[in-house]
Amino acid sequence: MIRRTTKSSLFEINDPALKLSSNFDLTSKTSMKMSAVAAIHAEVDSPFALKKVLRTVKQEERPTFILGGGKNTLFATSYFDGVVVSLGRSFAARELHADNTIRVGASLQLPALINFSRECGLMGLEFLTMVPGTVGGALASNAGAGDEGLCDYVKRVWVMARDGMIHSFSKNDFHYEYRHSALRDYVILEAELQLRPLNLPEAERRTNDFRNKKTNQPYHIPSSGCIFKNPKDPRTGANVSAGKLIDDCGLKNYSIRSAQVSQGHANFIVNNGSSSGEDFLALISLVRDIVHHKTEIELDLEVQIVGGPLNGVVLA
Repeated sequence: MIRRTTKSSLFEINDPALKLSSNFDLTSKTSMKMSAVAAIHAEVDSPFALKKVLRTVKQEERPTFILGGGKNTLFATSYFDGVVVSLGRSFAARELHADNTIRVGASLQLPALINFSRECGLMGLEFLTMVPGTVGGALASNAGAGDEGLCDYVKRVWVMARDGMIHSFSKNDFHYEYRHSALRDYVILEAELQLRPLNLPEAERRTNDFRNKKTNQPYHIPSSGCIFKNPKDPRTGANVSAGKLIDDCGLKNYSIRSAQVSQGHANFIVNNGSSSGEDFLALISLVRDIVHHKTEIELDLEVQIVGGPLNGVVLA
């Protein structure tokens, strides 16, 4: 493991709601299980502790990344010379409110979110079936399936800016689109979601439909889910499957070291060993270039790259 001496005023903060680690192994924090180390990892369990961390790293001008469930995240290098911040269990609260709404914390896992909504006699989130991650990460990326995304169901969201100030937004106060949200610029704390009364047969049908659509996705192998957004064909304007484009280009099973385009679903890149971010970025860059060369369609990333530019990848 890479080890470097890291000096920071963070280690002078005395707060029981803050747990700090230096030279932190990120393997367990991302679904890709890549080989990567963060100079500092900060796990916060209160808004006050989070505020102190954000203000300190802002003063020190340190690179900082807020890590949700790590399901859609790829660290570009083996060593992230900055601070990775994770929200603890106190941010996983859940409450039933009036008018078919629930209020949930950012660190709540998506399967738990779906189960809680069902327990409250509500539905609408079935599209998140088999989508891994946390509420905060899903809102930041507007995660979902098909044309549905979690931001569609926001009534109000509470966030902390990088200066430590808390703000609240209604759905109409921030921009979001397919697999992207302006909430990414903040630390998401909580969200109130507008759902609808449970119709059990309809909810079960929707759940099964979304589950069946994902049967070929390699959830049993470390990955970060879909790597690319489904694009539009610039010649026809029609939506196109990124996985089909990659498959049609003959790239299934192509690998660089242990990073491999999945045989089951070509829009997944899986980790068959101990690949680093550099390996994944090299393969992603290669796939994009070949697809663009053969189809003239540019693939945009759905996965979030942390710590390095994609165009800086060297195939070596």
